[in-house]
Order: sequence, then structure tokens, then C-alpha cells
Amino acid sequence: MSNQWRNPNDVLTVLLIIGGDIVQKALAQLSGGSFVPVAFSFGWVSYSFNALLAAFGDGALMPPVPAASILINARSGYTRQNHSWILERLLRSVERDLEPLDAALCVSVFDCKAFNSQAHRDWFWWSGVFTTLFQLAIAIIPCALQNDWSILLVTVTGTALALTGGSLSQWRKEKWGARLDNKKTSYCLTRGNGLQHVVVICNQSHGCLRLEDLAVPRRESCSRRCKVIIAFSALVWILILINVAGLKRNTWYLLGVGFAGMVQNLGVAGIPRRPDAMGMPLQLVARIQSRKVMLALMNTERQFPSVGLALVNVFFPGELSDEEHKFWATRRERQRIRNCGGPPFQQPAQSSRMSLSRNANTSWTATPPQTTPPVTIAPHMSPGAIAPIRRSSV
Repeated sequence: MSNQWRNPNDVLTVLLIIGGDIVQKALAQLSGGSFVPVAFSFGWVSYSFNALLAAFGDGALMPPVPAASILINARSGYTRQNHSWILERLLRSVERDLEPLDAALCVSVFDCKAFNSQAHRDWFWWSGVFTTLFQLAIAIIPCALQNDWSILLVTVTGTALALTGGSLSQWRKEKWGARLDNKKTSYCLTRGNGLQHVVVICNQSHGCLRLEDLAVPRRESCSRRCKVIIAFSALVWILILINVAGLKRNTWYLLGVGFAGMVQNLGVAGIPRRPDAMGMPLQLVARIQSRKVMLALMNTERQFPSVGLALVNVFFPGELSDEEHKFWATRRERQRIRNCGGPPFQQPAQSSRMSLSRNANTSWTATPPQTTPPVTIAPHMSPGAIAPIRRSSV
């Protein structure tokens, strides 16, 4: 036991192959730019094989969405299942900020500005930079005191592989794989009936992302360059694992390096991040809440037309009362008028067909159609006994 506590090299070998999902979520949070400071930690060996399987399989480096949610286009009313990591994290952040909530339903309305794909340097981003420098400082200690450069070699190699894995272009394709929206459209994001929160995102500029494209999973195969980098990284991670298993001294320094990186990965993967840091700058416009769901939807529809109308079928799929039905029928008619761009079409009571005749001055005159007098059938006559009327030669 004393030898194990002096040099826990066996524990290091085990720690390097667990926690791959934490590394994947940390990369999903910070990825998108050319420099992604996700620190070297335990779990990178496990993640490298998962990334290798994804690169030559379905091509999805982003982690799956952990909870179900739906996205509704308030203008058209179309509903889609959300598979976007960014939208899921946005909804989760709003839910955590408003807990506990003394209301049956809360509708949070945000205005979205132009999309920005550049990495926002918040404290998540800087934590990776400072953690990496701290790891290098720890790895230099055995090299300076005992001339043991093995810890520094493993740390530098692992950090280089971590930065290379986060800078792949495949992350940007999956994270922001959507077209730009050229119309002012409102989208509703919620987990469905029975839950308390609805997030409404109003695209006010032409540079915003089309959230319907973002919610649909787009499986784009990795490029050949991406596959080569992932395969080469997995091979080098195996060599690092073999070298770590052969360490006989100063293993506590490497354990400290891995522990510091694990703390940074856990914080980045678990703590909510601001929307503007993920490329979607949002500004809170209004927050509508009520202890009755129907009242909250009606107030939302009065302030933001078409939004409450898109949500009423989600939270009330059954029958409505007479007053509620009258209210939503009126709002639905107003929405139809807005979409058509004019007053509702009125069906004429009488036939509007007219016959045209031209006079001698070559002008056209419209005359109403002539009505045919009804034919009376005597009781002793059958319908087949009616003879056709013949016109006279005169």
C-alpha cells in the first residue's frame, strides 16, 4: 500500500479511460472557433475512440440532446422536435434561472440580434487558458528538481492533442448548421404540456439563424482531413496511455495535472453559459406568467400576436370553453388576415357571372344573366315525356 501511495501509476491508467462524455460536453460548449481551450484531463483517451467511431460512422461529434423539447414556428404553426445542443442549453438556462417558480406557466420573450460565430471570451473560455498554464507549471516541477521530463512530455502532448481535437471544422458544421433567416419570425421553444417554461425567440434582424434548420439534425460526413486527424490523435492517445502505465516515479504530479483539467472540464460541461457566448445574442423583452395556463397564453397573444395561438394547441389539445373558443377563433381570423395581407374574402350571395355584348361603337356592355323559367310537370306526366322545344325557322 505504501508503494501504491508513493506512485499511483495504476490509478492513472484507469482514470485516463473514463469520463469521455464529460470531455465531449466540454468541447460542445466551447467549440466553434479556431482555438478551443479545453484542458487536458482524464477521459481524453476514451473520448478519442468515441470520436473515431463517430467520424467513420454517422459523423456526429456533438453529444445527443439529453431532454426532449419542441420548436414551434409562430407564423406557420409548424412543430419540430428539437435536436440542437444550443437550443437545449438555452432552455435549460432559463429553467434554472427562474427556479423556484410560483406560476403555472411562464413565457420568456427574447429579441435575437445578428448571429456571431466568433468565440465569446467569457470566463469559460479563459478558464481553459489558465488551467492549461497551471498544468504546465505543475509538469515543470519534476523536470526542474529531478530532471524528470516524462511528466512534462505527457502534459505537452496531451494539451496539443486536446487543442487539435477542439479546432476541427466539423464542430462548427454541427453546432451552427443553419441558414440565415431573412424574415422577422418568432419561434417558441418548450418541453410541452405540463411544464412551466416557454422561451420565445424573435428574430428581428436579417442576420439571425433560422432556428427550424438548427433544430433538425443534419448528419454531414466528416471530411477526409478531419478523419485523418481524429485517427492520428487516437493512435497518439494510445501511446500516451502506454507511457503513463510505465511511469515509476513522480506520478503525483501527473495526477495533479489530470485533476486540474477534470475540474475545468466538469465546470464547462455542467454550468450554463450565456447565449451570446454560443453565437446567439439575446435580449429579454418581456416575461409573462400566471397561475393559470390559459390566462398566460391569452396575455401572451395580446402582447405578441401569433405566439399564444401557436402554443394553445400544445397546452390545450382538447376542447375549450365557449369563451375560450370565441377568443382564439377571433385571434385565428386576425392571423389569417395578417398572413394574407388584406381583408377576408367574402363569398357573394348571388352569382356574379355576366354576359358581354359589343355594340356598334365596339364598346363592351355587361348584362346580367337571364333566368330560365321553371318547367311544371303535370301529375299524370313522367319526366321522360317532356319533349324538347323546337325553334321555328322564323
